[in-house]
Amino acid sequence: MSRITIATKLRLVSAIAPLVLLIATPILAGGFYLFGLMPALLQENQYAILRAADGLESALYKMDWGRTQPDGLEIIKGQERRFVGFVDSARSHASTRDQLDKIEQIAQTANPIFDQLRQASPGDDSVEPRLRNLQGLIADLNAANDGAMTEVIERAESRSHIFITITLVAGLLVPWAVFFLLYRQAGQVGGALRAIRSCFEKLPQGAGQSIELKEIDEKLTELGFPKPNPMFAE
Repeated sequence: MSRITIATKLRLVSAIAPLVLLIATPILAGGFYLFGLMPALLQENQYAILRAADGLESALYKMDWGRTQPDGLEIIKGQERRFVGFVDSARSHASTRDQLDKIEQIAQTANPIFDQLRQASPGDDSVEPRLRNLQGLIADLNAANDGAMTEVIERAESRSHIFITITLVAGLLVPWAVFFLLYRQAGQVGGALRAIRSCFEKLPQGAGQSIELKEIDEKLTELGFPKPNPMFAE
């Protein structure tokens, strides 16, 4: 059974760093790509739902104001369409269950109030408590939006910690560990070759030196272990 040679060990150790980098690079590239998309994703989802919530509040105030205007019914109908559009926009950009629940609650509560607004006379204040309740639901949606934004930030921070760890391991820890192992293995090889050269020099030297011994001498010289220079001999 063949043993693992020092050359095999060196090859295996030297392959560790490229293998780790091969695994880590796609992960890091994907992470950096997602972080690059994050501003656009925030713009598309979180900021969009914040604008939708502001639109809901604005449409509600305009409906309340429109009741006292000569063309109040048209104003109410127009703002009702805007309100429904903002509800649909908020629903399509919601990212948490809490946001969706708040939006559905607003949609279910708003329809009876709109019916009452269309039928109420300009001086009828009976709808005011229900309007304030709907405004409170919109405020609850804004709170849910803040919570969703906080959740996105916390998730981004958590992932950034993971990517930092992967970068440190793949870019620093593994290369230095490989360097240490290679340095250690090279030291062992160097010690063994020096011992071989020392033993070789103790062999009888002569004109009839065998071809095998000459080849050993040449290979040791090629590996950086030439014959000692007599000028530097003690």
